[in-house]
Amino acid sequence: MKKLAVLMPTYNCAIYLQESIDSILNQTYSEFDFYIYDDFSTDDSFKIISNYTDKRIFYIKNERNLGIAKTLNLGLEKLLPNYEYIARMDADDWCFPERFQKQVDFMDQHKEITMSGTQGFWLRKMSTNPVSGWEYPTKDDFLKYYLLFGASFGHSSVIFRTNFFLNSQLRYNQEIQTCEDWDLWIRVSRISQIANLPDFLMKYRIVLTSNHRLEKNKNTHLRERSVLISNYWKTFNIKLSPQQVFEFYYDTNKNIQKNFRIKLKIIIDSFNELFLNHANSLEKEDRKKIRYLLSRKMLDFWKRSNVSRYNLLIWFLILQRVKFNTKIRLIKSQLN
Repeated sequence: MKKLAVLMPTYNCAIYLQESIDSILNQTYSEFDFYIYDDFSTDDSFKIISNYTDKRIFYIKNERNLGIAKTLNLGLEKLLPNYEYIARMDADDWCFPERFQKQVDFMDQHKEITMSGTQGFWLRKMSTNPVSGWEYPTKDDFLKYYLLFGASFGHSSVIFRTNFFLNSQLRYNQEIQTCEDWDLWIRVSRISQIANLPDFLMKYRIVLTSNHRLEKNKNTHLRERSVLISNYWKTFNIKLSPQQVFEFYYDTNKNIQKNFRIKLKIIIDSFNELFLNHANSLEKEDRKKIRYLLSRKMLDFWKRSNVSRYNLLIWFLILQRVKFNTKIRLIKSQLN
Protein backbone atom coordinates (compact mmCIF):
# COMPACT_ATOMS: atom_id res chain seq x y z
CA MET A 1 0.00 0.00 0.00
CA LYS A 2 1.34 3.42 -0.98
CA LYS A 3 1.34 6.31 1.47
CA LEU A 4 -0.62 9.19 -0.11
CA ALA A 5 -2.97 9.91 -2.98
CA VAL A 6 -4.28 13.39 -3.83
CA LEU A 7 -7.85 13.52 -5.14
CA MET A 8 -8.86 16.63 -7.07
CA PRO A 9 -12.15 16.91 -8.99
CA THR A 10 -12.44 19.65 -11.57
CA TYR A 11 -15.21 21.04 -13.72
CA ASN A 12 -14.59 23.97 -16.06
CA CYS A 13 -11.88 25.43 -13.81
CA ALA A 14 -9.28 25.99 -16.53
CA ILE A 15 -8.78 29.59 -15.46
CA TYR A 16 -7.51 28.47 -12.03
CA LEU A 17 -6.22 24.98 -12.76
CA GLN A 18 -2.52 25.62 -13.37
CA GLU A 19 -2.11 27.58 -10.16
CA SER A 20 -3.76 24.81 -8.17
CA ILE A 21 -1.81 21.96 -9.80
CA ASP A 22 1.49 23.79 -9.35
CA SER A 23 0.85 24.19 -5.63
CA ILE A 24 0.42 20.41 -5.36
CA LEU A 25 3.48 19.51 -7.42
CA ASN A 26 5.64 21.94 -5.41
CA GLN A 27 5.00 20.26 -2.06
CA THR A 28 8.00 19.52 0.17
CA TYR A 29 6.49 16.05 0.70
CA SER A 30 6.78 14.56 -2.78
CA GLU A 31 5.88 10.87 -2.42
CA PHE A 32 2.30 10.93 -3.64
CA ASP A 33 0.15 10.14 -6.66
CA PHE A 34 -2.05 12.94 -7.96
CA TYR A 35 -5.45 11.97 -9.41
CA ILE A 36 -7.35 14.64 -11.34
CA TYR A 37 -10.97 13.67 -11.99
CA ASP A 38 -12.43 15.82 -14.76
CA ASP A 39 -16.23 15.92 -14.48
CA PHE A 40 -16.72 16.33 -18.24
CA SER A 41 -15.30 19.85 -18.54
CA THR A 42 -16.00 21.75 -21.75
CA ASP A 43 -13.25 24.36 -21.34
CA ASP A 44 -9.46 24.05 -21.78
CA SER A 45 -8.93 21.86 -18.70
CA PHE A 46 -7.57 18.89 -20.65
CA LYS A 47 -5.21 21.10 -22.65
CA ILE A 48 -3.75 22.57 -19.46
CA ILE A 49 -3.38 19.21 -17.72
CA SER A 50 -1.83 17.54 -20.78
CA ASN A 51 1.01 20.09 -20.71
CA TYR A 52 2.32 18.46 -17.52
CA THR A 53 4.78 15.57 -17.82
CA ASP A 54 5.01 14.78 -14.11
CA LYS A 55 4.56 11.01 -13.73
CA ARG A 56 2.67 11.46 -10.48
CA ILE A 57 -0.33 12.89 -12.35
CA PHE A 58 -3.18 10.58 -13.39
CA TYR A 59 -6.00 12.11 -15.44
CA ILE A 60 -9.50 10.58 -15.55
CA LYS A 61 -12.38 12.18 -17.42
CA ASN A 62 -16.03 11.29 -16.78
CA GLU A 63 -18.04 10.34 -19.84
CA ARG A 64 -20.72 12.78 -18.72
CA ASN A 65 -21.16 15.38 -15.99
CA LEU A 66 -21.88 13.55 -12.72
CA GLY A 67 -21.54 16.26 -10.06
CA ILE A 68 -18.95 16.53 -7.33
CA ALA A 69 -20.30 13.90 -4.92
CA LYS A 70 -20.45 11.12 -7.52
CA THR A 71 -17.08 12.13 -8.92
CA LEU A 72 -15.46 12.07 -5.48
CA ASN A 73 -17.00 8.67 -4.73
CA LEU A 74 -15.56 7.29 -7.97
CA GLY A 75 -12.17 8.51 -6.85
CA LEU A 76 -12.55 7.04 -3.37
CA GLU A 77 -13.55 3.62 -4.71
CA LYS A 78 -10.41 3.53 -6.84
CA LEU A 79 -7.97 4.93 -4.29
CA LEU A 80 -9.07 3.68 -0.86
CA PRO A 81 -7.71 0.12 -1.21
CA ASN A 82 -4.31 1.30 -2.47
CA TYR A 83 -3.20 4.17 -0.22
CA GLU A 84 -2.85 4.83 3.49
CA TYR A 85 -4.11 8.41 3.16
CA ILE A 86 -6.14 10.40 0.64
CA ALA A 87 -5.76 14.18 0.60
CA ARG A 88 -8.43 16.37 -1.00
CA MET A 89 -7.79 19.33 -3.23
CA ASP A 90 -10.11 21.60 -5.22
CA ALA A 91 -9.19 22.90 -8.64
CA ASP A 92 -9.62 26.55 -7.70
CA ASP A 93 -7.66 26.51 -4.40
CA TRP A 94 -3.96 26.72 -3.51
CA CYS A 95 -1.91 25.07 -0.78
CA PHE A 96 1.33 26.06 0.91
CA PRO A 97 4.39 23.86 0.14
CA GLU A 98 4.56 22.25 3.59
CA ARG A 99 0.90 21.19 3.67
CA PHE A 100 1.28 17.46 2.95
CA GLN A 101 4.34 17.02 5.15
CA LYS A 102 2.56 18.52 8.15
CA GLN A 103 -0.66 16.60 7.53
CA VAL A 104 1.01 13.22 7.02
CA ASP A 105 3.19 13.75 10.11
CA PHE A 106 0.10 14.66 12.14
CA MET A 107 -1.86 11.60 11.00
CA ASP A 108 1.13 9.31 11.59
CA GLN A 109 1.45 10.64 15.14
CA HIS A 110 -2.30 10.51 15.97
CA LYS A 111 -3.58 7.07 14.99
CA GLU A 112 -6.95 7.77 16.62
CA ILE A 113 -7.75 10.57 14.13
CA THR A 114 -9.55 9.40 10.99
CA MET A 115 -9.92 12.75 9.24
CA SER A 116 -8.23 16.11 9.64
CA GLY A 117 -8.03 19.46 7.94
CA THR A 118 -6.04 22.67 8.25
CA GLN A 119 -6.65 26.36 8.67
CA GLY A 120 -6.80 28.51 5.56
CA PHE A 121 -7.36 31.99 4.21
CA TRP A 122 -10.58 32.75 2.28
CA LEU A 123 -9.60 35.14 -0.51
CA ARG A 124 -10.92 36.81 -3.64
CA LYS A 125 -7.35 37.45 -4.82
CA MET A 126 -4.96 34.53 -4.31
CA SER A 127 -1.94 36.84 -4.56
CA THR A 128 -2.91 38.28 -1.17
CA ASN A 129 -0.72 37.10 1.74
CA PRO A 130 -2.61 37.77 4.98
CA VAL A 131 -0.87 37.26 8.33
CA SER A 132 -3.98 36.07 10.19
CA GLY A 133 -7.41 34.66 9.48
CA TRP A 134 -10.57 33.18 10.92
CA GLU A 135 -9.84 29.79 12.53
CA TYR A 136 -11.67 26.46 12.71
CA PRO A 137 -11.67 24.55 16.00
CA THR A 138 -8.88 21.98 16.25
CA LYS A 139 -9.98 19.43 18.86
CA ASP A 140 -12.37 16.53 18.34
CA ASP A 141 -14.70 17.22 21.29
CA PHE A 142 -15.24 20.87 20.39
CA LEU A 143 -15.57 20.16 16.65
CA LYS A 144 -18.46 17.80 17.36
CA TYR A 145 -20.47 20.74 18.75
CA TYR A 146 -19.23 23.25 16.23
CA LEU A 147 -20.58 21.08 13.41
CA LEU A 148 -24.06 22.09 14.57
CA PHE A 149 -23.38 25.58 13.26
CA GLY A 150 -20.76 25.33 10.52
CA ALA A 151 -19.04 22.88 8.19
CA SER A 152 -15.90 23.19 10.39
CA PHE A 153 -13.44 21.98 7.73
CA GLY A 154 -12.10 23.47 4.55
CA HIS A 155 -13.09 20.73 2.11
CA SER A 156 -9.95 21.26 0.04
CA SER A 157 -7.69 20.77 3.08
CA VAL A 158 -9.02 17.44 4.32
CA ILE A 159 -6.99 14.24 4.56
CA PHE A 160 -8.65 10.83 5.14
CA ARG A 161 -7.31 7.70 6.80
CA THR A 162 -8.33 5.08 4.25
CA ASN A 163 -8.76 2.03 6.51
CA PHE A 164 -11.50 3.88 8.42
CA PHE A 165 -13.42 4.68 5.24
CA LEU A 166 -12.98 1.15 3.95
CA ASN A 167 -14.29 -0.35 7.19
CA SER A 168 -17.11 2.15 7.76
CA GLN A 169 -18.09 2.30 4.08
CA LEU A 170 -18.85 6.00 4.50
CA ARG A 171 -19.02 7.96 1.26
CA TYR A 172 -20.36 11.29 0.02
CA ASN A 173 -24.16 11.43 -0.18
CA GLN A 174 -24.88 11.70 -3.90
CA GLU A 175 -28.42 12.99 -3.29
CA ILE A 176 -27.11 16.23 -1.75
CA GLN A 177 -26.44 19.00 -4.24
CA THR A 178 -24.60 21.70 -2.30
CA CYS A 179 -23.23 20.60 1.09
CA GLU A 180 -22.13 17.01 0.61
CA ASP A 181 -18.92 17.76 2.53
CA TRP A 182 -20.64 18.98 5.72
CA ASP A 183 -22.93 15.95 5.64
CA LEU A 184 -19.95 13.59 5.44
CA TRP A 185 -18.05 15.34 8.25
CA ILE A 186 -21.08 14.91 10.52
CA ARG A 187 -21.34 11.19 9.77
CA VAL A 188 -17.61 10.72 10.30
CA SER A 189 -17.71 12.64 13.61
CA ARG A 190 -20.44 10.38 15.01
CA ILE A 191 -18.24 7.28 14.95
CA SER A 192 -14.63 8.48 15.05
CA GLN A 193 -12.27 11.25 16.10
CA ILE A 194 -11.58 14.27 13.89
CA ALA A 195 -9.26 17.27 14.08
CA ASN A 196 -7.95 20.39 12.40
CA LEU A 197 -4.31 21.40 12.43
CA PRO A 198 -3.71 24.92 13.80
CA ASP A 199 -1.50 25.72 10.81
CA PHE A 200 -2.66 27.96 7.95
CA LEU A 201 -1.78 25.76 4.99
CA MET A 202 -4.46 26.66 2.42
CA LYS A 203 -5.77 29.54 0.35
CA TYR A 204 -9.43 29.03 -0.52
CA ARG A 205 -10.63 31.00 -3.51
CA ILE A 206 -13.98 32.76 -3.08
CA VAL A 207 -15.73 32.18 -6.40
CA LEU A 208 -19.20 33.67 -6.70
CA THR A 209 -20.13 31.12 -9.38
CA SER A 210 -19.30 28.12 -7.17
CA ASN A 211 -22.12 25.63 -6.68
CA HIS A 212 -23.47 26.78 -3.30
CA ARG A 213 -22.95 30.52 -3.98
CA LEU A 214 -24.98 30.66 -7.19
CA GLU A 215 -28.17 32.65 -6.59
CA LYS A 216 -30.29 29.92 -8.18
CA ASN A 217 -28.90 27.39 -5.67
CA LYS A 218 -29.12 29.60 -2.58
CA ASN A 219 -32.47 28.35 -1.29
CA THR A 220 -31.60 24.72 -2.07
CA HIS A 221 -28.32 25.14 -0.20
CA LEU A 222 -29.94 26.57 2.92
CA ARG A 223 -32.70 23.96 2.90
CA GLU A 224 -30.16 21.14 2.54
CA ARG A 225 -28.16 22.61 5.39
CA SER A 226 -31.29 22.75 7.53
CA VAL A 227 -32.09 19.07 6.97
CA LEU A 228 -28.61 17.81 7.82
CA ILE A 229 -28.33 20.11 10.88
CA SER A 230 -31.77 18.99 12.09
CA ASN A 231 -30.64 15.36 11.85
CA TYR A 232 -27.40 16.16 13.68
CA TRP A 233 -29.24 17.81 16.60
CA LYS A 234 -30.81 14.38 17.21
CA THR A 235 -27.33 13.08 18.09
CA PHE A 236 -27.66 15.18 21.25
CA ASN A 237 -31.26 14.03 21.87
CA ILE A 238 -32.60 17.43 20.86
CA LYS A 239 -35.41 17.68 18.33
CA LEU A 240 -35.47 20.63 15.96
CA SER A 241 -37.30 20.16 12.68
CA PRO A 242 -35.65 21.26 9.39
CA GLN A 243 -38.13 24.16 9.25
CA GLN A 244 -37.19 25.26 12.78
CA VAL A 245 -33.49 25.08 11.92
CA PHE A 246 -34.13 27.10 8.78
CA GLU A 247 -35.88 29.81 10.81
CA PHE A 248 -33.33 29.83 13.64
CA TYR A 249 -30.29 29.88 11.35
CA TYR A 250 -31.21 31.54 8.06
CA ASP A 251 -34.72 32.93 7.62
CA THR A 252 -35.65 36.61 7.21
CA ASN A 253 -37.41 38.98 9.61
CA LYS A 254 -40.87 38.88 8.04
CA ASN A 255 -41.10 35.15 8.75
CA ILE A 256 -39.35 35.15 12.13
CA GLN A 257 -41.39 37.96 13.69
CA LYS A 258 -44.54 35.89 13.97
CA ASN A 259 -44.59 34.18 17.40
CA PHE A 260 -41.01 35.36 17.95
CA ARG A 261 -41.04 34.86 21.73
CA ILE A 262 -42.23 31.26 21.39
CA LYS A 263 -39.50 30.56 18.84
CA LEU A 264 -36.90 32.23 21.05
CA LYS A 265 -37.91 30.02 23.98
CA ILE A 266 -37.40 26.91 21.83
CA ILE A 267 -33.92 27.95 20.75
CA ILE A 268 -32.93 28.93 24.30
CA ASP A 269 -34.17 25.62 25.69
CA SER A 270 -32.27 23.72 22.98
CA PHE A 271 -29.06 25.61 23.71
CA ASN A 272 -29.53 25.06 27.46
CA GLU A 273 -29.90 21.32 26.98
CA LEU A 274 -26.91 21.13 24.65
CA PHE A 275 -24.65 22.98 27.08
CA LEU A 276 -25.81 21.52 30.38
CA ASN A 277 -26.19 17.89 29.28
CA HIS A 278 -23.36 17.63 26.79
CA ALA A 279 -20.96 20.54 26.25
CA ASN A 280 -20.46 21.23 29.95
CA SER A 281 -17.90 18.40 29.94
CA LEU A 282 -15.57 20.43 27.71
CA GLU A 283 -12.37 21.96 29.01
CA LYS A 284 -12.69 25.42 30.56
CA GLU A 285 -11.53 27.39 27.51
CA ASP A 286 -13.78 25.42 25.17
CA ARG A 287 -16.78 25.87 27.49
CA LYS A 288 -16.13 29.59 27.32
CA LYS A 289 -16.00 29.45 23.51
CA ILE A 290 -19.26 27.54 23.19
CA ARG A 291 -21.02 29.87 25.64
CA TYR A 292 -19.98 32.74 23.43
CA LEU A 293 -20.97 30.87 20.27
CA LEU A 294 -24.46 30.06 21.57
CA SER A 295 -24.96 33.63 22.76
CA ARG A 296 -23.96 35.04 19.39
CA LYS A 297 -26.25 32.62 17.55
CA MET A 298 -29.13 33.73 19.75
CA LEU A 299 -28.24 37.36 19.04
CA ASP A 300 -28.16 36.69 15.31
CA PHE A 301 -31.65 35.18 15.50
CA TRP A 302 -32.88 38.25 17.38
CA LYS A 303 -31.26 40.62 14.87
CA ARG A 304 -32.81 38.87 11.88
CA SER A 305 -36.23 39.06 13.50
CA ASN A 306 -36.15 42.87 13.38
CA VAL A 307 -37.71 42.88 16.85
CA SER A 308 -36.38 45.87 18.78
CA ARG A 309 -33.17 45.32 20.74
CA TYR A 310 -34.72 47.44 23.50
CA ASN A 311 -37.76 45.20 23.95
CA LEU A 312 -37.88 44.64 27.72
CA LEU A 313 -40.04 41.52 27.44
CA ILE A 314 -37.38 39.88 25.28
CA TRP A 315 -34.63 40.90 27.70
CA PHE A 316 -36.63 39.52 30.61
CA LEU A 317 -37.18 36.25 28.77
CA ILE A 318 -33.48 35.87 27.95
CA LEU A 319 -32.19 36.73 31.41
CA GLN A 320 -34.78 34.52 33.10
CA ARG A 321 -34.50 31.49 30.83
CA VAL A 322 -30.89 31.21 29.59
CA LYS A 323 -28.77 28.72 31.54
CA PHE A 324 -25.85 28.34 29.13
CA ASN A 325 -24.30 31.70 30.04
CA THR A 326 -24.17 34.14 32.95
CA LYS A 327 -26.39 37.23 32.98
CA ILE A 328 -23.41 39.59 32.78
CA ARG A 329 -21.92 37.77 29.79
CA LEU A 330 -25.32 37.64 28.13
CA ILE A 331 -25.79 41.38 28.42
CA LYS A 332 -22.30 42.01 27.04
CA SER A 333 -22.81 39.63 24.13
CA GLN A 334 -26.17 41.15 23.21
CA LEU A 335 -24.94 44.74 23.40
CA ASN A 336 -21.73 44.26 21.38
